[in-house]
Amino acid sequence: MKNASHILASLRHRPSFSKLARYECIRRIKGLFPPHLQRLIRYGYFHQEILYFVLGHPGAKQEFDNIIASIKAPLKQYTPPECSHCIPQDIRAFVTHRPPAAPMDETGFTRHSQADYTERSKGDFGNPAHHREIHRLIERIRTHIHDRHDRTDTEPA
Repeated sequence: MKNASHILASLRHRPSFSKLARYECIRRIKGLFPPHLQRLIRYGYFHQEILYFVLGHPGAKQEFDNIIASIKAPLKQYTPPECSHCIPQDIRAFVTHRPPAAPMDETGFTRHSQADYTERSKGDFGNPAHHREIHRLIERIRTHIHDRHDRTDTEPA
């Protein structure tokens, strides 16, 4: 009887699941790096037989460049069995400055934190603005403060 690893191994050799074989190759080569550098690698991908690793910090890129020669030479001599179908001709890395994806709310915007403090202002201030738009903006702020103040008075502490 076959177990799950035998089934996955047989699936990897089919052309329709070649992406799975590439993923295993990337995972195996990533495992050759030191653990502290493995944590800084965001992901890896193949592009025209070149394996690219995307790093999250410029210091990781510098360390990657320092040790890549010691990894490329043994890979040319001995290719791991996971990489038999997709042998990388070169290994490169670059740094992405894009922050990791944050969860979005239903409006499509990222909400970082919810302000949960009590409103200390009561909205008792004048509106000396003569410009119509500025006057309207200050009034909107005043009504917002009144609404928050009324809401905190009715909520139990």
